[in-house]
Amino acid sequence: MKKLLTLALSLALVSPAFAQKMGGSNRSAPTVKQSVEAGAAKMSLDYTAITWADGNMMKMLADKENGAGARKMVNDSAPKSPLASFSSSVDVKCGELHIPAGDYKVFFTIDDDCHWHLNFQKGEDKALSMKLELAASEHESGRLLMCLYAEDKGAGVYLSFGSHTGMLTFAPVKPAEHR
Repeated sequence: MKKLLTLALSLALVSPAFAQKMGGSNRSAPTVKQSVEAGAAKMSLDYTAITWADGNMMKMLADKENGAGARKMVNDSAPKSPLASFSSSVDVKCGELHIPAGDYKVFFTIDDDCHWHLNFQKGEDKALSMKLELAASEHESGRLLMCLYAEDKGAGVYLSFGSHTGMLTFAPVKPAEHR
């Protein structure tokens, strides 16, 4: 489950935040609502299945030398126009990131080295952020795909967008692991 959520969130990261809901090709983008329940734990992931249309924005963002302006635009607008929401009834760990139980806006940012980051923001708190590990895919996805699934000890997200994929895993935090 942790691997799937990691992948889904990773793929979402591949999408620029401002393009998540803006642009003619995304005005009527479908929304997807998913949840997993296991015992007392419940996790949900809702997102907008945006498209890259012709892919020009992704090319600009990936241009390390000339894409700083496009990356700044994405990073500045991402928290204001999040692509997804995530909620968990229990504290979870996604990679090394500890995410306390609650409701979060999910958005993506990209650093100066063109690495995508997944961000979880609860209310006005500072966002929790993690670098996404993305891989090239043999399958080209026309729209963002974030598939939430159940695992024996948590949940996962498979993420796919364009020619990139990733996996995220969310595992409940054991009481001894709480900070």
